[in-house]
Amino acid sequence: MSSIPTTVELSSTIDRMEDVCRRHGEAGALFDAYEKLCQRFERDLADERDVLLSKGAALMMIKYWLEETGSDSVRG
Repeated sequence: MSSIPTTVELSSTIDRMEDVCRRHGEAGALFDAYEKLCQRFERDLADERDVLLSKGAALMMIKYWLEETGSDSVRG
């Protein structure tokens, strides 16, 4: 059985994934939208864990897009 990640672990993962996405010019427009979504998540969601999970899901979408479009060295 897997353990539930702590908010510290989630924050660390999100920071790492954001750094990866920032380095890819192809993700620029998506990352801009991600940053706007983050503001909305923080405004609309009361629970820190919900905010972090929402950010993680949005970053996973960007990572998926990069992988599907053939962008190399997408790790995060």
